[in-house]
Amino acid sequence: MDNNYLYLIYGMNIMFYFMTSWLFWMKGNDRLSRLVMILMAILGIECVKDLFFIGETGYSSDNEWMLVASIDMVAVPLYAFILRELCKPGKLTTREIVIHEISFAIFPLLFIITGSRIFYDIEVCWAIIYGMTHALWAMVAIPRYNKLLKTSISYDKNVNLGWLRIVLLTFIVIFCLWLLNCYVMDLNIEAFYLAGTMTMWMFICYFIYKHESVIDELTPSMPNEETKENDDMGADLSEIERQIQYQFITQKLFLNPHLRLSDVATKVGTNRTYLSRFFNQEKGHTFYDYVNGLRLDYAENLLLTTPDSLAKIAESSGFNSLSTFRRAFATRHNCSPAEFRRLHNFTKATE
Repeated sequence: MDNNYLYLIYGMNIMFYFMTSWLFWMKGNDRLSRLVMILMAILGIECVKDLFFIGETGYSSDNEWMLVASIDMVAVPLYAFILRELCKPGKLTTREIVIHEISFAIFPLLFIITGSRIFYDIEVCWAIIYGMTHALWAMVAIPRYNKLLKTSISYDKNVNLGWLRIVLLTFIVIFCLWLLNCYVMDLNIEAFYLAGTMTMWMFICYFIYKHESVIDELTPSMPNEETKENDDMGADLSEIERQIQYQFITQKLFLNPHLRLSDVATKVGTNRTYLSRFFNQEKGHTFYDYVNGLRLDYAENLLLTTPDSLAKIAESSGFNSLSTFRRAFATRHNCSPAEFRRLHNFTKATE
């Protein structure tokens, strides 16, 4: 491959990573945004660093190639940190971050000091084990996180991590390219790896930027809330039931497309932990299922009594997107809203 094309790809990577780092710096102070900002900045710096080692015919030696690759692997833990912050927000500690980074920083130092390839091989093996372990962990953690959301959130747009499964499959392909790139000094492979990684991060950053933080909803109750919960446990359940009926049936609280358990707890006068247990044990549904069940009931009535479009009915019923409405409706009725409306009209016409 002509080096001019490689320089072009490097230039695109540098612009993308630094621009993305700036966007996430501007986005907010939450830990997820800060982790993405740092990783994007590091990847951009690593691309700039590589340009100083690439000559007219590529890297001058295998040792130089391995040195560059070993330094680049310092960024590997940040990939895992972002995965962990997405799947278990707020659980990552500073101590863990430092320990994980040290485990990757020590091998490039030993390789530079001794010049022995064994330290490079150990670092590559450690990166493979580390990366695949976190990928497998994420495959288990994603459905757990999505299930946990249903106890506190009544919607899934920009909070559900279903998109991350696709990213993990892409990650495996990129990971194979990276492994090949670690041992084959070929600028064509380098170019494919750079372009593939940048493309993957475009996809990931798009979803992460839209991702809505729900850490406050998923954080366990504070001690004062636990005390209040004990008081609530002795309260008359019929009163809690009456308050919930009033808020949902009379006030139609479910029409709020961004309704969270904490909103209901404030209205009812209890705490999130107790209210979540109330829905699960007394209602037999998660908060998500209970609220969306009411939204579907409301939407069905609109389908049968109004000529409104499906998009308008979805919005009027509290769904934050037409696709969410269609998916929930199909789960309940095994048909689309449009088919349900046509079937009803046909039935009425034949009565």
